[in-house]
Amino acid sequence: MSTQVTPASADLVRKDVRERERVNKYSRMCLVALTVSAVWFAVTVMAPVGPAWLLWVPIPVCGLVVSAAFRSVSRNRGLPGPTVAFWRRLTPVPMVVTAGQTVQAVDVLTHPGARTSYTHPLMLIFGALALLAVIHALIRLPGGGRPGSGALIALDAGSVALAAAVFGWHFGTRAALRAGTTPEVLVSLALTVLTSLTVFALAKAVMSEHSPIDKRGLRLLALAATVGALAPMLQPVVAAAGDRLFVAQLEIPLVMWFAAKAAEAQWQAVPRATVRKRPYSVLPYVAVAAVDVLLLVNAWQGSDDMVAVAFTAVALTGIVAYRQMTALRENSRLVERLDHAASHDALTGLANRALFQRRLEESLRGPGTTHVALLDLDGFKEINDTYGHEAGDLLLTRVGAALAAATGPGGTAARLGGDEFVLVLPDSTCAEAAAVAERVLAGLREPVPVGGRSLCIRASIGIAGGTTGDDPAELLRTADTTMYAAKRVPGSAYLHHEYDSAVVA
Repeated sequence: MSTQVTPASADLVRKDVRERERVNKYSRMCLVALTVSAVWFAVTVMAPVGPAWLLWVPIPVCGLVVSAAFRSVSRNRGLPGPTVAFWRRLTPVPMVVTAGQTVQAVDVLTHPGARTSYTHPLMLIFGALALLAVIHALIRLPGGGRPGSGALIALDAGSVALAAAVFGWHFGTRAALRAGTTPEVLVSLALTVLTSLTVFALAKAVMSEHSPIDKRGLRLLALAATVGALAPMLQPVVAAAGDRLFVAQLEIPLVMWFAAKAAEAQWQAVPRATVRKRPYSVLPYVAVAAVDVLLLVNAWQGSDDMVAVAFTAVALTGIVAYRQMTALRENSRLVERLDHAASHDALTGLANRALFQRRLEESLRGPGTTHVALLDLDGFKEINDTYGHEAGDLLLTRVGAALAAATGPGGTAARLGGDEFVLVLPDSTCAEAAAVAERVLAGLREPVPVGGRSLCIRASIGIAGGTTGDDPAELLRTADTTMYAAKRVPGSAYLHHEYDSAVVA
């Protein structure tokens, strides 16, 4: 069957193609701007040429281009709703960052040589607004994954965020405290906290098993955030190379290029939410190593920040250790669930055929008499055909509950398949086996409501006894023959192979 292409649908396809080409063009424009920035920065290091404002021009260009790229991705009709919403919420972020950098540029250009290690308060405010927008976009992403995996991801992301916080404190807030200006201290502290929260949200999204955002795009965004958080620490080194030079002149174009590549990766990705196996993450260990290196550097330099960094290193080690213990507990529970699933029936929760065989063999190796009670439902096929398989499953679940309730300690209730169930009663007498059968039939007397009607469960039970050394298969065949003899009795009944008369419930 052919699909008719209407003029309207063809126009939509052409629009999508144009949008995709725009996103690719935006990424190339950011790369060109980054290259120009790097070349002009290198020229200025060797010999300042031309006006100083040329070093800042690529930043607003990149901001406009990346915002346009985010907007194009948010208009992709092939992407799921949460993905479109994420990129729409990120669209204003590059412009907010650009606004902050423009304020900084104007300030340093009007104070030549006097602002080489200075951050304008308005730039900090714009940076805080950008971080809030990123955090809002990230926390609105839908979660998911295996039970228990969320706690491990949160611990991993928390380790990375704590490391980011101590670096922000050491290279940012602590310097503001030394300056002694209260507004700058408060804004810098708030920015450190928001940066840590952004790192936490990004790390959590990157390490999550489920995400509507393209995996490569998320990693590029995380790389952009990492560069944006760490690059300002190099400002003292850059300032020593010339009073015109600021690390932001290279940092922001690089961050914007990563962001544009993330938008490009999202457009090229398969348009659906991805569920993936969460890989082993080295990020928490990298965070511990980074803080340990900072601690060693502080110890070597005799820094007055030793206590804060040492406490952070100890806290990170504790978090990672607790994370490992949590992972071990989760793995243990997973193994238990897998073992249970391999030996139990998924519908009723009773033992399956394999576990029944093992329990029966073990019982026949022990002392005393082992009784096997085989149960089969009467007219079950007609119920399935008339009322559907859901009604049949409901009846099977009720039978499983009755068997589990009637079986005493040491006994095993199992489902062999279909509507056939069996009980293993180790070291039991004929009277005890009969009492168990009576309890089972008593538990099945209550009708089961199905589709506005009440269905009565009729069952036939055959009981056979064996002693040490008997063949398990032969014992089960005897119970099966006895069960079919009980079926000839009207209504629910059980019959012991040693007696001639059946007991009707």
